[in-house]
Amino acid sequence: MFKDYITVVTGAASGMGLAAARQFIQNHATVVGIDFDEEALGRARNELGASFVAKLCDVSNEGQVKAVSEFVRETYGRADALLNVAGVVKFGISVEAFTEEDFNWMYNIDVKGPMFMAKHFIPLLKKAKDPCIINVASTVVRQELPNHFLYSTAKTALEKFTRHLVLDYPGIRSNTILPGWTLTPMAEKNVPPEMLKPFLDHLSQNFIPCGRVATPDDIANVMLFLCSEKASYVNGASIAVDGGAMCKANWGM
Repeated sequence: MFKDYITVVTGAASGMGLAAARQFIQNHATVVGIDFDEEALGRARNELGASFVAKLCDVSNEGQVKAVSEFVRETYGRADALLNVAGVVKFGISVEAFTEEDFNWMYNIDVKGPMFMAKHFIPLLKKAKDPCIINVASTVVRQELPNHFLYSTAKTALEKFTRHLVLDYPGIRSNTILPGWTLTPMAEKNVPPEMLKPFLDHLSQNFIPCGRVATPDDIANVMLFLCSEKASYVNGASIAVDGGAMCKANWGM
């Protein structure tokens, strides 16, 4: 399906990014996998082989992003897809308690990173036949969770950015994916280990009509579709991949 297809994936060393890299490679694409975790990036390279071109990069550092874009230009001459998957989250930060460090950490990766990636890869995407950008946000853009305003507002900004890309670059299809709770290393870090299974069981039984939390592959499946010819008329969409959780209003009834 994706023979001779160049996919650039941020956050490619784990979670949704790794799942996306794996699926695109299984469908014959070449993946330029970007991450700032050198050890995890090495593991991904060992697993996925020669079709996974690992690039150590902090997406919030414009110089590093530009260097990767120049590598892609010199090596492949174009990019067919940009998947902005890299993101960070920290639960339980109130408005009264957040610090400048909290703000910069979350907004640098979740907002500035995708903007820098788009800035430097759009010239390469313009050279592709049916280029697309996918920004991975979250269902928190539609829901308000207690003490979660930093992540929520950052991801809302990312969704809005997608819509500006649609307007400003009509030759590039740009879409947003809104994952619900997904079992990734990043998500697991925010729950004490002894509470993880009870917490996931509680979510699955009470808040997710599909009856389970998402896997990274559930999200990667949608990325694969959005980059395919079957999605050639999908542009400016925000697609929730949450098992129906946003439809669930639990009022104790």
